[in-house]
Formats: sequence, C-alpha cells, structure tokens
Amino acid sequence: MKIVAILRIKNEILVINKCLAKLSELVDEIIVLDNGSTDGTQNVYVNFPKITKILHTEGYDEGRDKVMLLDEARKTNPDWILWIDGDEVFEDSFSRKVIDIYMASSNSRIYFRMFNFWLSFERFRVDGPNYLYTLHPQRSMWRNTESAYFINTKMHNGDIQGITGKTYISPYRLKHYGYADAKKMKEKYDRYILEDNTGKRNYSHLDPNQPFKSIRFREYENVYVNMLYVYTFKYVCQVLWIIERLRLKLVKIF
Repeated sequence: MKIVAILRIKNEILVINKCLAKLSELVDEIIVLDNGSTDGTQNVYVNFPKITKILHTEGYDEGRDKVMLLDEARKTNPDWILWIDGDEVFEDSFSRKVIDIYMASSNSRIYFRMFNFWLSFERFRVDGPNYLYTLHPQRSMWRNTESAYFINTKMHNGDIQGITGKTYISPYRLKHYGYADAKKMKEKYDRYILEDNTGKRNYSHLDPNQPFKSIRFREYENVYVNMLYVYTFKYVCQVLWIIERLRLKLVKIF
C-alpha cells in the first residue's frame, strides 16, 4: 500500500533534517508546503528524494495551506495520508514495518500522541494544559477517502475531519520540538498573539519565562525493552486520559 506524508513548514532549520530523515523511512512520498522560510529550511528539501512536490505560500493561513496539501496528496492516489508539522519527529523505534501493519488493518485512522519538548531537546513538559495535550492524541494517518477534509480556518483548525470507521491509538510517539528552543518559542508565542484577534484564547501558558515542570523523554536501543516501554506508556496515558475526561465532565456538572 502507498502512504503519502504532507507537511506545512516555515523556518524549521533546527529540526527539519531529523523530521524529513525519519519520515523518509516511513512513507512513499512527501509533499511539502513551505510558508516562506528564510532560515535555510528551503534549501534542505533537495536532500530528500522522497519529496515529490514543494508548494509555496506567503502569509499565515493554516487552513488554506492544509487544504492545498490535502488536494495535492490526493492527486498521487495514495491508500493512506499522514500529516505532521516540520518541527515534529517520530520516535526512533517507529518503522515502516509498523506502518504496513497499520495500513493492512481494518482501521480507518491511526492516532499518535505528541510530546511538547520545552526549552530542551531531551525533556517534555507535563504541567498545566500540556498535561492534557500530551494525553490526547494530536496527529493521525488516515485512509484516503473523499469524506476527509481540513477545516479551512486561519488558526487552530486541528486534525483531519470526516474520517469514519475504526480508529487505533498508536503507542509510538511524536516528539514536538516547537518549544525546545527559546528563540523559536518566543517567535511562535508572538505570532499567535499577533494573528489571533478573536480574544478567545489565552496564550499565557506559552510564555517562555514562566515556571514549568518537565520529564525526560526515554527511548531504548533494545527493541524489546523499548516495545515494552512504549506500550506501558500508552496504557498509562489511556488511563490518565479517561480519568481526566471524567474529571472535566464532573467539573461541568457541579
């Protein structure tokens, strides 16, 4: 089966090589949309032959860019499509063999949990909104169906919509490095404040100067030890996610 990855990228020179190198191990084709990179990211793409198409846009519009990427991916007639951002890297133990198992399954969608590395390339944040964010699956790969779509809004339009059928939460994790570097984090924080004029969201939790709690992201070279670890981690997250969702429902009731 064929799987195509789509990425919306801007100024990710710190991690783009890691992202594309790992992704190249997993998928058949990569389609990139560069939203006006100026830090050298745009010069990296030539090093990855799995990249078959590069789109270009200017100005911040997340919905527009995702819709463009989805339309372009469909032209390649894939069986599955995977979406991540350029500052996200799958953990080392995730492989094409696992991808093939997922694609051959009866599932229509595979979810992945994402971990926000905070002012570090080794530790991810676990306090405040980041706790629930880590427990809740944030990214996915899905069967290529006509019903799939991205919400075409400028900001925070989330994951793919319109997928029906069975789903599965993968134990394999995504490392999100968007907040690992202080300068990069400040740029993202400032951009959200500038672009989001709705006043509905509070971005104080993204302030790089605030206190925080983090733990080390662990991966093990021994494949069996690592498999035991990732599955244990998955089901711990499942339990914590259920508890947290029940707690939030109780808060609304009372």
